[in-house]
Amino acid sequence: MFTEAQKTIIKEVCSIQHGTLTDLLIRQDLGTDEDGEVYEDIMTELGFGRKEFDVEMINTIHKFKEVHDDPELIYTFEELDMLVFKYILHNFSDEWKNRFPKALSNLWGKLFIWAMSNEIHNKN
Repeated sequence: MFTEAQKTIIKEVCSIQHGTLTDLLIRQDLGTDEDGEVYEDIMTELGFGRKEFDVEMINTIHKFKEVHDDPELIYTFEELDMLVFKYILHNFSDEWKNRFPKALSNLWGKLFIWAMSNEIHNKN
């Protein structure tokens, strides 16, 4: 369903997210938000700890690895993972718009059609 250029884009987006999440996972200290509140304290207030956070991170890393290995699995992403994928695709679009302008545009179209079909399907 995807062209080779689109598969390359999907793989590169997944690699970006995989690397970012892996870097975050190995950090001892997650730091603070813009108000200076420690992220671990925020997690505690929300009722979970670093261990649960790390488990979810590992699960998400695995999802992005699976899609990297088989780009057709992109449609199995949950809503949040797809939102992150699109965010990266948008913010790093300069990486692909010169190399694969048509593939990038068509990938956006396919993602849009998929989202609309899910919306229509979920209404019924």
